[in-house]
Amino acid sequence: MGVYVEGSDLLADLDAFLAEHEAELVEFRRDLHANPELGYAEHRTTRRVALRLAAVGLRPVILPKGTGLVVDIGPTFHSERDIHAERSVVALRADIDALPMTDEKHVPYASGVPGVCHACGHDVHTTILLGTGLFLAAQAAAGLLPGRVRLVFQPAEEIGTGALDVLSAGGLSSVGRMFALHCDPRLDAGLLGVRTGAITAACDKIEVRVTGPGGHTARPHLTADLVFALGKIVTELPAALSRRVDPRSSLSLVWGHINAGSAPNAIPDVGVVSGTVRCLDDEAWHSAPDLLKELIDSVAVAYGVSAELVYSRNVPPTVNDASSAAMFSLAGEAVLGPGGVVHTPQSLGGEDFAWYLESVPGALARLGTRVPGSLHDGDLHQPTFDVDERAIGVGVRVMAATAITALWDDSTVNTQPVHTQYRHPEPSRATGA
Repeated sequence: MGVYVEGSDLLADLDAFLAEHEAELVEFRRDLHANPELGYAEHRTTRRVALRLAAVGLRPVILPKGTGLVVDIGPTFHSERDIHAERSVVALRADIDALPMTDEKHVPYASGVPGVCHACGHDVHTTILLGTGLFLAAQAAAGLLPGRVRLVFQPAEEIGTGALDVLSAGGLSSVGRMFALHCDPRLDAGLLGVRTGAITAACDKIEVRVTGPGGHTARPHLTADLVFALGKIVTELPAALSRRVDPRSSLSLVWGHINAGSAPNAIPDVGVVSGTVRCLDDEAWHSAPDLLKELIDSVAVAYGVSAELVYSRNVPPTVNDASSAAMFSLAGEAVLGPGGVVHTPQSLGGEDFAWYLESVPGALARLGTRVPGSLHDGDLHQPTFDVDERAIGVGVRVMAATAITALWDDSTVNTQPVHTQYRHPEPSRATGA
């Protein structure tokens, strides 16, 4: 993995590329930040990315709904040996949509679209992947890219369905491994946060609708005490779940809304409670709807009411494959230096990158965006969210090095160090597809 070739030094090539393009990338990010677009409305963003990629000879393909795109970089395969190699296309993903939130920053590049803001760093993700694509395209043209890399500029991550659109459009065809970065405002710029296993949680919504005959509060024994039954569902379900699944799965149910009745002396005939289910374990996530229905039905029967569960899937947990996480770590250490890669904690937030990892191995890593030395400990999805823009160059280094690492020998990633010089690929014709 990365054996010496005269004149081929990854760190030097990345330094030269960023010296020429980093200012352009910062300006590109600021333009996206000033012109944010919500999920499935990212037409301007898609067009800007596509035109820049096309300018270096690549051929972006717009996704069927009209926003988001995929583009391949690297050699075209012809021989039987190369066809075998084609099964190991490496995919890199960025999400391109913004949030329905007002931008409250006082900066020249603040959002110019009322009520829409890149408050989660997707403008940074998009810019990093664009820069990575430009760098890898130059490597491919020089014959230094040992396989194909697919860039996935995905729409509608905040809605939770954009990854499914990519999958249904065949965006993972021939892909053997996939990687993504996400901004982390609690981590200093210049650092990469990596972990093996679950890094984000499943996040689903549930609604329980309870119905009964209703009646007077003076005679609860002649009817079904619906509010009491609803209260039992609210209080007993979270505790019952903790006894029915492995506690290491972190399966949790938290209620956010409840409504029943309108008069203090009348037992209502309908009540509704809704909340979220979060989970870090894929098996527990798949079994959660049936388990919740069983528990709800048992309470309903005991109190003589009927209960209907509406379980709305959102995203599964994002579970990082061990080999892919190791590739992120080794590549990060190679381009960021000692101490550049740190262990990152789990989050109970949701991320639709998880849908890809249901199909192929891969990993999501955290990209530090906080100004080093800052005492401000911000968070995502805040109207004042911003980043240390030096993180853009860091992200390009990490994503490019990770893609090249993965294109070499997966089987040796846990035993051999990443070198910053290349092994020369077999002769081939570099193209963008």
